Amino acid sequence: MPAPTFSHPLNHHLSLLRVGILTTLGLVISACSTLTPATVTPVIPEIEPPSIALVLGGGGAKGFAHVGVIKALEENGITPTLIVGTSVGSLVGSLYASGYTPAQLERLALTTKDSELTDFTLSNQGFIEGIKLKNFINAKVGERAIEDFPIRFAAIATEKNTLKKAVFTTGNAGLAVQASCSVPNIFIAPRIPEKVGKKYIDGGVVSLVPVDSARDLGADIIIAIDVTDTSDSNDLALKNIPNLNSLSSFWGLLENTITAQPTTNHSASMRRERDGADIVITPAVSHISSIDTSQRRALITAGSQATTSQINAIKQLIKQKSQSKYATL
Repeated sequence: MPAPTFSHPLNHHLSLLRVGILTTLGLVISACSTLTPATVTPVIPEIEPPSIALVLGGGGAKGFAHVGVIKALEENGITPTLIVGTSVGSLVGSLYASGYTPAQLERLALTTKDSELTDFTLSNQGFIEGIKLKNFINAKVGERAIEDFPIRFAAIATEKNTLKKAVFTTGNAGLAVQASCSVPNIFIAPRIPEKVGKKYIDGGVVSLVPVDSARDLGADIIIAIDVTDTSDSNDLALKNIPNLNSLSSFWGLLENTITAQPTTNHSASMRRERDGADIVITPAVSHISSIDTSQRRALITAGSQATTSQINAIKQLIKQKSQSKYATL
C-alpha cells in the first residue's frame, strides 16, 4: 500500500502564485499584441514674423505724404517694427515710433503752426536755431528717450566736419530730430552731446532715403518712401539760395535738404541706395506745396494713394519672407 503524500501549505501557496503570475503575463502579452503605436504630433516651432522697416526720406514740405503712407499701411494691418528717418522723415517717424496713431499724426500735421517750430536768429551759422523743434518733439513724445519708444527708431544725421553718416538709436529724441533736420546754412548745427559734442547737420547730405541704415539695423523687409521731386533734385541751378516761398514756411525750409547734396554723382549714389529697398513708394507730390492746410491734406492723400496701390505687393513679400524664415529653421 503506497505511502500517503502530504502537500505542505506553503507549496500550495507557491503554486497558486506561479499560476497568477503566468496568467498576468499572458494577459499583458495579449494586450501588447493588440496595441498600435501612439500618434506623435510634431512640435511646430513658433515663427517670428519678418521685421519690417519703414524708411521715411527727407524732402521738407512733401514729408506730409509720410503721414498718408503710415495711414494706409495701418489700415491694411501692416505695422513696422523699425522706423528710420532722415530730416522731415525723422520728424514724422519719431512721433509715429513714440506711439502716435495715424489719426493723431494727421491731426498734428494739419494743425501745427510754423511758429511752433521756427525760431529765427542772427548767426553766421544759420538763421534757424532749432531749439523750438527739439522742444516740440520732446514734448510730443512725453520727454522719452528714443530707446523707450514702443517701435524701434533711428534718426539719420551727418557729422558736420567729416560728412560721415550718424545713426541715432538712443538718447534725446528731440535733439536727434533737430540734428537730422538741420539743413546746412539755414539751421544752426546742434552738438551731440549738447554743448560739448560734435556738430551735426541734415541727414539728407549723406543719405536722403536711408535704406542702408535700415538694412544694417537688421530689417528683413524695407519699405522706403521717397517724397522728393527727382527733376528738381538734379537741377544744380536751383541749389544755391532758398526761394521766397520756402523761406515763409518751416516745411519749405526743410525742402532745401535736397539742395544740400553736393554733386550729381552723390545724388546718383543715394538714388541707388533708395532702389535697394524691397518696396519703394514715391507719392505723386511734385506739384503740391504745403503753404496752407488744404495742401497738407492733399499731400497726405497722395501718400495714402501711392501706398494703397502697393499693399498687395507688400503683403506678398511679407508672406514670402515668413516662409523663407520657416524653411531655414
